[in-house]
Amino acid sequence: MNAPIMARVLLLLTLCVTVGCTFVPRKYLRVAVPNLTFSALATTPQTYQNRLVVLGAVIVEEHMRDGDLWLHVKNRPLDETYRPQLPNSPNDSEGGWYWIVVKNHQSLPQSYHHWADMTLVGRVTGIEPDGQLRVQLIYARGWGMTSEHDGVWEHLVDENYGPTTPSELIRESDLFR
Repeated sequence: MNAPIMARVLLLLTLCVTVGCTFVPRKYLRVAVPNLTFSALATTPQTYQNRLVVLGAVIVEEHMRDGDLWLHVKNRPLDETYRPQLPNSPNDSEGGWYWIVVKNHQSLPQSYHHWADMTLVGRVTGIEPDGQLRVQLIYARGWGMTSEHDGVWEHLVDENYGPTTPSELIRESDLFR
Protein backbone atom coordinates (compact mmCIF):
# COMPACT_ATOMS: atom_id res chain seq x y z
CA MET A 1 0.00 0.00 0.00
CA ASN A 2 1.48 3.37 -0.91
CA ALA A 3 2.09 6.12 1.63
CA PRO A 4 -0.77 8.54 0.69
CA ILE A 5 -3.39 5.78 0.93
CA MET A 6 -1.91 4.52 4.19
CA ALA A 7 -1.98 8.07 5.58
CA ARG A 8 -5.67 8.48 4.62
CA VAL A 9 -6.60 5.18 6.28
CA LEU A 10 -4.71 6.16 9.43
CA LEU A 11 -6.38 9.59 9.46
CA LEU A 12 -9.83 8.03 9.07
CA LEU A 13 -9.15 5.54 11.86
CA THR A 14 -7.92 8.34 14.14
CA LEU A 15 -11.01 10.41 13.36
CA CYS A 16 -13.31 7.48 14.21
CA VAL A 17 -11.58 6.92 17.53
CA THR A 18 -11.59 10.63 18.39
CA VAL A 19 -15.14 11.45 17.37
CA GLY A 20 -16.65 8.05 17.99
CA CYS A 21 -18.12 5.66 15.48
CA THR A 22 -21.67 5.52 16.75
CA PHE A 23 -24.90 7.07 15.61
CA VAL A 24 -25.90 8.10 19.17
CA PRO A 25 -24.46 11.15 20.96
CA ARG A 26 -22.18 10.29 23.89
CA LYS A 27 -24.27 12.35 26.30
CA TYR A 28 -27.02 9.73 25.94
CA LEU A 29 -24.74 6.70 25.92
CA ARG A 30 -23.26 7.79 29.26
CA VAL A 31 -26.63 7.62 31.02
CA ALA A 32 -28.50 4.95 29.04
CA VAL A 33 -28.70 1.35 30.26
CA PRO A 34 -25.62 -0.30 28.69
CA ASN A 35 -25.85 -3.38 26.44
CA LEU A 36 -29.62 -3.70 26.85
CA THR A 37 -31.42 -6.06 24.50
CA PHE A 38 -35.09 -5.75 23.62
CA SER A 39 -35.80 -9.25 24.96
CA ALA A 40 -34.39 -8.31 28.39
CA LEU A 41 -36.39 -5.08 28.37
CA ALA A 42 -39.62 -6.82 27.33
CA THR A 43 -39.18 -9.56 29.94
CA THR A 44 -38.77 -7.21 32.93
CA PRO A 45 -39.93 -3.73 31.86
CA GLN A 46 -40.56 -2.60 35.46
CA THR A 47 -36.79 -2.86 36.07
CA TYR A 48 -36.21 -0.16 33.44
CA GLN A 49 -39.11 2.16 34.36
CA ASN A 50 -38.03 5.82 33.86
CA ARG A 51 -34.59 4.69 32.62
CA LEU A 52 -32.98 5.82 29.38
CA VAL A 53 -32.65 3.08 26.74
CA VAL A 54 -31.20 2.85 23.23
CA LEU A 55 -33.21 0.76 20.76
CA GLY A 56 -33.61 0.18 17.05
CA ALA A 57 -36.92 0.29 15.23
CA VAL A 58 -38.85 0.38 12.01
CA ILE A 59 -42.06 2.44 12.01
CA VAL A 60 -45.14 0.41 11.14
CA GLU A 61 -47.99 2.83 11.91
CA GLU A 62 -48.70 6.12 13.65
CA HIS A 63 -51.57 7.65 15.60
CA MET A 64 -52.29 10.95 17.34
CA ARG A 65 -53.30 10.54 20.98
CA ASP A 66 -53.74 13.38 23.50
CA GLY A 67 -51.78 15.75 21.25
CA ASP A 68 -48.77 13.43 21.00
CA LEU A 69 -47.61 11.34 18.08
CA TRP A 70 -47.59 7.61 18.85
CA LEU A 71 -45.45 5.40 16.62
CA HIS A 72 -46.05 1.66 16.63
CA VAL A 73 -42.71 0.07 15.79
CA LYS A 74 -41.07 -3.29 15.33
CA ASN A 75 -37.77 -3.66 17.15
CA ARG A 76 -34.52 -3.93 15.20
CA PRO A 77 -31.44 -5.15 17.10
CA LEU A 78 -28.53 -2.69 17.07
CA ASP A 79 -24.99 -3.43 15.94
CA GLU A 80 -21.86 -2.11 17.71
CA THR A 81 -22.31 1.31 16.07
CA TYR A 82 -25.98 1.44 17.15
CA ARG A 83 -27.24 0.95 13.60
CA PRO A 84 -30.46 -1.16 13.37
CA GLN A 85 -30.20 -4.63 11.82
CA LEU A 86 -32.74 -7.24 10.83
CA PRO A 87 -33.29 -9.91 13.51
CA ASN A 88 -31.65 -13.30 12.83
CA SER A 89 -35.03 -14.88 12.08
CA PRO A 90 -38.71 -13.82 11.90
CA ASN A 91 -39.35 -15.52 15.26
CA ASP A 92 -36.32 -13.97 17.00
CA SER A 93 -37.09 -12.62 20.50
CA GLU A 94 -35.37 -9.37 19.47
CA GLY A 95 -38.06 -8.71 16.87
CA GLY A 96 -40.82 -7.59 19.25
CA TRP A 97 -43.18 -4.61 19.09
CA TYR A 98 -43.43 -1.43 21.16
CA TRP A 99 -44.84 2.11 21.16
CA ILE A 100 -42.86 5.35 20.90
CA VAL A 101 -44.50 8.54 22.20
CA VAL A 102 -43.23 11.73 20.54
CA LYS A 103 -43.82 15.01 22.37
CA ASN A 104 -43.33 18.16 20.27
CA HIS A 105 -43.74 16.04 17.14
CA GLN A 106 -44.14 19.14 14.99
CA SER A 107 -40.36 19.50 15.02
CA LEU A 108 -39.78 16.01 13.58
CA PRO A 109 -38.21 16.22 10.12
CA GLN A 110 -40.77 15.52 7.40
CA SER A 111 -38.47 12.77 6.16
CA TYR A 112 -39.37 10.58 9.17
CA HIS A 113 -42.24 9.20 7.07
CA HIS A 114 -39.56 7.69 4.82
CA TRP A 115 -37.27 6.28 7.50
CA ALA A 116 -36.60 2.62 6.78
CA ASP A 117 -34.84 2.21 10.13
CA MET A 118 -34.25 4.35 13.18
CA THR A 119 -32.04 4.35 16.22
CA LEU A 120 -33.70 5.94 19.20
CA VAL A 121 -32.96 7.04 22.72
CA GLY A 122 -36.00 7.09 24.95
CA ARG A 123 -37.28 6.84 28.47
CA VAL A 124 -39.32 3.77 29.41
CA THR A 125 -42.65 5.13 30.64
CA GLY A 126 -44.79 2.03 31.03
CA ILE A 127 -46.73 -0.80 29.47
CA GLU A 128 -49.77 -0.36 27.26
CA PRO A 129 -52.98 -2.38 27.85
CA ASP A 130 -51.97 -4.60 24.91
CA GLY A 131 -48.84 -5.54 26.90
CA GLN A 132 -46.43 -3.64 24.69
CA LEU A 133 -43.74 -1.37 26.04
CA ARG A 134 -44.14 2.44 25.88
CA VAL A 135 -41.07 4.65 25.38
CA GLN A 136 -40.99 8.46 25.29
CA LEU A 137 -38.70 9.59 22.48
CA ILE A 138 -35.76 11.84 23.36
CA TYR A 139 -33.44 11.38 20.35
CA ALA A 140 -33.83 9.69 16.96
CA ARG A 141 -31.53 9.03 14.03
CA GLY A 142 -33.39 7.82 10.95
CA TRP A 143 -32.17 6.25 7.73
CA GLY A 144 -34.29 6.56 4.63
CA MET A 145 -34.28 4.49 1.49
CA THR A 146 -32.13 7.29 0.03
CA SER A 147 -29.75 9.63 1.85
CA GLU A 148 -32.01 12.67 1.33
CA HIS A 149 -34.51 11.03 3.69
CA ASP A 150 -31.97 10.55 6.50
CA GLY A 151 -32.59 12.71 9.54
CA VAL A 152 -31.93 13.42 13.19
CA TRP A 153 -34.36 14.67 15.82
CA GLU A 154 -33.90 15.61 19.44
CA HIS A 155 -36.45 16.63 22.04
CA LEU A 156 -34.83 19.72 23.51
CA VAL A 157 -36.07 21.19 26.75
CA ASP A 158 -34.56 24.34 28.18
CA GLU A 159 -33.99 23.38 31.80
CA ASN A 160 -33.68 27.07 32.76
CA TYR A 161 -37.44 27.46 32.28
CA GLY A 162 -38.68 24.39 34.12
CA PRO A 163 -40.58 24.79 37.39
CA THR A 164 -38.37 23.85 40.33
CA THR A 165 -38.72 24.10 44.09
CA PRO A 166 -35.61 24.06 46.27
CA SER A 167 -35.52 21.06 48.58
CA GLU A 168 -35.26 23.35 51.65
CA LEU A 169 -38.62 24.90 50.80
CA ILE A 170 -40.27 21.54 50.31
CA ARG A 171 -39.14 20.37 53.74
CA GLU A 172 -40.19 23.64 55.41
CA SER A 173 -43.61 23.52 53.80
CA ASP A 174 -44.15 20.00 55.13
CA LEU A 175 -44.14 21.48 58.67
CA PHE A 176 -47.26 23.53 57.91
CA ARG A 177 -49.44 20.69 56.68
